[in-house]
Amino acid sequence: MSIMTLDLRERVVKTVCSICYSSCGVLAHIRDGRVIKIEGDPDHPWSKGALCPKGLSGIELLYHPDRLNYPMKRAGERGEGKWKRISWGEALDTISFRLNDIKEKYGPEAICLATGAGLYSNYGTMGYFAYLLGTPNMMTSGYVCFNPAGTAAWATIGYPAALFAQEMVNEDIFDSKCILLWASNPKNTHPYPVGEGILPQKKKGTKLIVVDPRPTEFAKKADLWLRIRPATDDALVLGMLHVVINEGLYDEKFVNDYTSGFEELKIHIQQYPPSRMSEITWISETDIVSAARMFALARPSCIVQRVPIDQSCNAVQTSRAIFIMNAICGNLDKKGGNLLPRVGDVPTENAVRAQMEKLPREVLEKRIGAREMPIISGPDGPGKMVHPTFWVRAVLTGSPYPIKAQITGANNQILRDQNSRSAIEALKKLEFSATMDLFMTPTSELSDIVLPAVSWLERDGLRGHPGYPYLIPIQHRALDPLYEQWDDNQFFIELARRMEMDIPWQSLEEYTDFRLKGRGVTLKELEGINFITLPKEYERHTKGQFEFKTPSKKVELYSTLLEKFGFNPLPRPVAPPETTPEFPFILMGGKKSLEYVHTAGRQIKLLRKRYPEPTLEINPEVAVEKDIRDGDWVWVETLYFRERERVKFKAKLVDGFPKQVVAVEHGWWFPEKEDPEHGSLDSNVNLVIPNDIYDPIFGSTNLRSIPCRVYKE
Repeated sequence: MSIMTLDLRERVVKTVCSICYSSCGVLAHIRDGRVIKIEGDPDHPWSKGALCPKGLSGIELLYHPDRLNYPMKRAGERGEGKWKRISWGEALDTISFRLNDIKEKYGPEAICLATGAGLYSNYGTMGYFAYLLGTPNMMTSGYVCFNPAGTAAWATIGYPAALFAQEMVNEDIFDSKCILLWASNPKNTHPYPVGEGILPQKKKGTKLIVVDPRPTEFAKKADLWLRIRPATDDALVLGMLHVVINEGLYDEKFVNDYTSGFEELKIHIQQYPPSRMSEITWISETDIVSAARMFALARPSCIVQRVPIDQSCNAVQTSRAIFIMNAICGNLDKKGGNLLPRVGDVPTENAVRAQMEKLPREVLEKRIGAREMPIISGPDGPGKMVHPTFWVRAVLTGSPYPIKAQITGANNQILRDQNSRSAIEALKKLEFSATMDLFMTPTSELSDIVLPAVSWLERDGLRGHPGYPYLIPIQHRALDPLYEQWDDNQFFIELARRMEMDIPWQSLEEYTDFRLKGRGVTLKELEGINFITLPKEYERHTKGQFEFKTPSKKVELYSTLLEKFGFNPLPRPVAPPETTPEFPFILMGGKKSLEYVHTAGRQIKLLRKRYPEPTLEINPEVAVEKDIRDGDWVWVETLYFRERERVKFKAKLVDGFPKQVVAVEHGWWFPEKEDPEHGSLDSNVNLVIPNDIYDPIFGSTNLRSIPCRVYKE
């Protein structure tokens, strides 16, 4: 565990922070059994000694007085906030008994496993447990995060890999001649190395294009800032494709050798001239043309695309169009371009989760939503998950059959799900619910059993994410769990053993070593090492080292996979909802900050001092017209809920902000409020966003273009 001794009292552990996907390198200093200092690891290949506030708050998280330390059992009515401490033995016995009882009464499909972002901490063992249990039902946040883009990649290259367009932390970006930030502000979401490295790279001559309605630092310093109307990204990229194709700016050799459907695309794209797309997007025809030329001619170019694209009513087709433009411009798997998936010898958490798909087909066809949404939930689509909208329906109405029990990990579902009250109603109706988390959250409060999870400083294991396919972060615990906290994977392994299931690992260490087997090492042998570097290879498709998994074995510009499922094989734009005189603003939910990941971190004083309250960004001139001053609390209502629901935010006047748009963060709750709701309905934007407006291909909810009104009382 230790990598060096500074004196007899102090040791330092090399690990990685796993609060967000960046997995930055960390040196944790331990003295007398306590972590006394955290600093960035200067030897880490991308963070190079830097840490953001989330990582620097690790000690406060570790020793936070409100952490869950022991398993707890509900002692009053569900949601009443009364709890009794129990042992892990009693917790496992209770959970196994209730699951077996419900399985016997209703069938295994009546049990759902649920995870949130979770930073891939539990996907593998949770999915494997679902397989052993016999349920096809596992619910994730993927319907609005990465997976719509991944589905577009599946429809184009045959792999459900979002990295085809979402290069996030790979340093190859600095070999690009042009960087296109599309709905991306890496200063807040992936600061190292991308967020901190783009502007210095621009000084060296790299062109920077930013597609964002908000005046971010990157937008204001870009060579070309495309101030787009929210949720019209599909129209913009189709207008750019019109220029690239009609002016012959594409890579002809790549198109001829490695794509199919170009002639169909060329005919199709004539419907979308920049002049017409300009009217939809609020971007001038001149800027659309300039952006297309700048991107196509400055090879290699890369696109850094982020989740706002995933959170629209046309998410998959928008990503498809972006992927197509990137591919035909010759940027695929180029140094400085966007990387193809690396099918490596270290299985990801999702690869382990795929064991679920070995359930009999008739079981997989029972997955909630499989009939209505075959690509996200059916046995032949890439999603293989339950959509929350159909989960709510199953719990509340019993259609197509009732969900009676749920095991939840790393998922504050009340704040994650749109139409939050429906999620609350459904959670209350479950016959049995167990939740694992670091703190008592609004979602945990509606459970029967609450289980304490380890923090990242108490965790061993592998990190991994498609944004960095050539580097595997290694996590070493700085110290053992302080009380009775468990790793998520340990919980599912032990629960499977308690239920006498044939799980192939007897311990967390065995599970990690199983994933490392292809590298010929064990976690213990990697002591003092916090990353594994894999050899970089480029243009593998030209060397017989990479095969496109589409029916044509090529990059399918015309997607036969989507056509097979009854969807348009070529991307088309979809108009976003229109504002009205009563609801004149476009609400963008889901705005990210450097301090928080989703709903996590609101207990941490260091982070709350930096970002104490939820904010609403608004144009200063518009604010003056509505008698709103900077720092005023304002209410937000949307077209869909009107006076029935409203949420409040603190106004933040932002120069250069579009007058028709307001933007708020998601995930806000107030742990300091002692009632069991913990303020989860005060500033939770999902309370006023419906859960029944979604992308027909993958079910993506529209979080970025909601007609709303803003007012002060």
